Amino acid sequence: MVPLPLLRARTMLVSAGVGFALDVGFYGMVFLLSLHLRQTRGLSPLATGMVFLPMALLTAFVGPSAGWFAARFGPRMPIVTGQVTMAAGLLILSLAPVSARTWLVVLLMIPVGAGGSLAVPALTALLLDRVPADRAGTASGVLNASRQGGGALAVAVFGALIAQHAGFFHGLRTSLLIAAALVLATTVTSVLLRLVPAPVNRLESEAAA
Repeated sequence: MVPLPLLRARTMLVSAGVGFALDVGFYGMVFLLSLHLRQTRGLSPLATGMVFLPMALLTAFVGPSAGWFAARFGPRMPIVTGQVTMAAGLLILSLAPVSARTWLVVLLMIPVGAGGSLAVPALTALLLDRVPADRAGTASGVLNASRQGGGALAVAVFGALIAQHAGFFHGLRTSLLIAAALVLATTVTSVLLRLVPAPVNRLESEAAA
């Protein structure tokens, strides 16, 4: 279904890896904190949804700004900045005390959502800019599949961690630390990714390199 040169290209591999990590961080956090707010803090479904509302609203405003940042500073800047912001938010959340006020949890979630919203549009634009027009749909599909796979795997793995005998909060912190480490690891690949102009068959050139 997917041309092999596309999967061998450095830009495609890095983009898929970054997208995977970003969705592990974002959807993993949403899954974990939803359970935490409902089961351990006793919030109602409506109140739990309201806790996520500030992050969602800010994300809607941050996303469009990614294009401006990419046009002014290049695509690497919003991608790396978004990854670092998300990783920092996940790390701080993992270190927050169990007794932290709900309003503090609301504030600590914002960097995670904002970071993903800043990185994903620039990441998608970078990939599609380096893909031949006849493969743009396929490349976009691979990126989306890797992102959705990251979110699904995060729910499965983190769900297993919080169900262990060590307890919910130990699993919660461990899961958030894993997500932060994964996002930071892919940040290194984003920094090292070459963003020089390339020919129309740039992906084939990368795959042969």
